[in-house]
Amino acid sequence: MDAMAQLPLPAGLGTGTFPAKLWSLVNDPRVRSLRWDSEARALLVDRSLFERELLRPGSAQGLAPNAFRATQFGSFVRQLYRYGFRKVPGRAGAAAPGDAGAWVHYTNPWFRRDRPDLLLRIRRRSAANTQRRAAGPEGSRRPPCGSQQLPGPRPLPDERHGRARF
Repeated sequence: MDAMAQLPLPAGLGTGTFPAKLWSLVNDPRVRSLRWDSEARALLVDRSLFERELLRPGSAQGLAPNAFRATQFGSFVRQLYRYGFRKVPGRAGAAAPGDAGAWVHYTNPWFRRDRPDLLLRIRRRSAANTQRRAAGPEGSRRPPCGSQQLPGPRPLPDERHGRARF
């Protein structure tokens, strides 16, 4: 096992969270269905091997029993998307010369082999979070209450009471 596989998870990140489990599994040399890409910035998944190794009930007794709640690959991919991973288009194929499996690439800017501390930035996306993000910064703000005025010109004192000032 190399030095990168021995990097500890950051304090404050529960070992049972999806990003922590995924990072631990991709760094575990016994797990053959997950690996880093050549730059250690993207996740490679061999679907058929992954299904046999980690998703089939009772198959991962020695590796990671019940590593994921999912029992189907589509559910695992949905989890990846929910945590901000994106499929890298046009990068499916052999991960290394001589590999027989078709590897699918997924990336997340906070998922890097040499930076487990970045795992703290990976958050689960919910429908409400997605809607807020789509609305943009103005859509998520409430209008100010009476005591909080927006910056800009303020009326002169006499104009507040309906009297014109000459």
